[in-house]
Amino acid sequence: MPGNNTLRIMTISLPRWPVQRQILQQPGFREHPIFVCRQNARGVLSVVSWAWVMPPTNRKRSQPVIQPGFSLSEALAVLASVYGEWASRVARIIPEDSIGDVRVLETLGRWCHRFSPLVAIGPEAIRGADRGQSKRRGVCSARSLQVDISDTARFFGGESSLVRTVVWTLAARGIHARAAIADTPVASWAAALCAAQITAKSQHSLNDLQKLPRSIPRRSTLLKKGAIRGSHHGHWLDRQQRWVLVPPGRQRQSLKSLPLKSLQLPVNVIDSLAEVGVDSIGQLLRLPRVSLQERFGSIVPMQVSRFLGDVSDPITPLQGSEFLAASHSFEMPVLGRDMESTYFRTLIEKLVRRCLRPLVNANRGVSSLQVRLDANEGHGPTVIEVGLYKPTVQVEHLVDLVMLRLERTRLPREIADVSMEVMSAGTLPYRQQTLFHGPTQSDPSRFEVLLNRLVSRLGSGAVVEPRLLADIQPEAAWVAAPVVGVIGLSKSRRSAQLLGSSKARFSKPVVGPSRPIFLLPSPRLLDVPSLSADGLPARFRWEGQFHVVTRSRGPERIETAWWRGPTVRRDYYIFETDRGGRFWMFRGLRKQSWFLHGTYG
Repeated sequence: MPGNNTLRIMTISLPRWPVQRQILQQPGFREHPIFVCRQNARGVLSVVSWAWVMPPTNRKRSQPVIQPGFSLSEALAVLASVYGEWASRVARIIPEDSIGDVRVLETLGRWCHRFSPLVAIGPEAIRGADRGQSKRRGVCSARSLQVDISDTARFFGGESSLVRTVVWTLAARGIHARAAIADTPVASWAAALCAAQITAKSQHSLNDLQKLPRSIPRRSTLLKKGAIRGSHHGHWLDRQQRWVLVPPGRQRQSLKSLPLKSLQLPVNVIDSLAEVGVDSIGQLLRLPRVSLQERFGSIVPMQVSRFLGDVSDPITPLQGSEFLAASHSFEMPVLGRDMESTYFRTLIEKLVRRCLRPLVNANRGVSSLQVRLDANEGHGPTVIEVGLYKPTVQVEHLVDLVMLRLERTRLPREIADVSMEVMSAGTLPYRQQTLFHGPTQSDPSRFEVLLNRLVSRLGSGAVVEPRLLADIQPEAAWVAAPVVGVIGLSKSRRSAQLLGSSKARFSKPVVGPSRPIFLLPSPRLLDVPSLSADGLPARFRWEGQFHVVTRSRGPERIETAWWRGPTVRRDYYIFETDRGGRFWMFRGLRKQSWFLHGTYG
């Protein structure tokens, strides 16, 4: 174990974090290729990150190599060449939301405070978005967290035990991560970023990796059967490469084979060094720093000094952490089946009150809560997350929600520790005080309590509400979104993330002619026996009756984007009939058939 004066930094790298975040919010995306894209000034969509968690096995040739910076058309063409044209049609195209990525990353960073009070967001979260993701070379789009474990690793059984705990716990939460520990933030970040390229001497043996606890779901992360699709390097990531320990003072020897991009150098500097045959950290370290200063300025020698630890390079911890935690350790492990007892309910109530006390004084309430049940050594933790429709400080209500979640959660046989953490908080709603309370006055909190209890009992996917989407195709212009969404995001932000699916398609809100009051679930083919001189229906049959058209208005052309597969091209009309009805109908431009899509009354 390193000495007390030795700086030790653990970097937690989250490969393809933009994609991982989307999968955490929409588990159904696992079955589709996902592309997170950004739109440049010319309107061209470029790939920021991509992955296909559960691809079919019958591919035409080797795994597709799609790099960040590819245009969306290039990426879809490569995907189609490997899996067939159908793969590009089922792909999910999601707009980049770097602010949302960092928000959730900050929430995850606060969760990491259980390992150390000094937690920072990795350097690529700020600089990599404008540098590496916009080009096909340079810093990759992975996000990361850095934790100063210099004085805390010993409380977790040493560095080896700590790094395993981090990776396993994140896997239990559905997050695929790589972790590395080294003397400096730059060296630790480089080792975590390029863990697959570290020599076998710096890796743990396969025997250690085979000790993964059975309670950790093997398919809970982007990893599946020991591999992950969508790697920036075009290969599969083995389970042996999920964490790396760099011995104290050995970063020069252990990391010398890594590419220069792991030093967070600008792309133009990497290209210039490659022209003279310098491609790795070891080759760069053999060059005199004075010459590097004269040729490239101060950035290269400064990064070398930071990598070797020749200069002070403390991490900048997250500020303004308002989230609170409380825990309880049992003298002897208790049985999991006893977690629904009155004693355990009393314990949960005590933890809730300890977490709420500072929030109540600040007129704030809990928006989301996490309860963690730690089993004996060798078993992963059980994590229970409770999301609320609106912030609350009602102790009994929060306890009820936790107990409801416990009823539908498979608990470990024995539990040694129980911890609770407030994952997000919000300002309590202000309500006007009245002198008299009428008997018919409604209490809005009852509705919120009902929603929270339904979500805890049935799951967030079973309690949904319709929300509009900015989609030109009428039947795709809404989505059933959970009323209680992702932990750590405000309701407005959750809406933006939940709607950030392929249906949004980077379009602005649609403002068009008046839409019908009643929209059919899907267009219905009509029998049109006669047409007018201009090609519009003169009569049509609907619900067993003939309707004679007396007036029409249109057309309104609706056409979907090319990347959604077969293009939808329709001309919509509003028809008034002799029976006083108003119908919203369209003509499919491919087969010239007429369909009814909605009515106005």
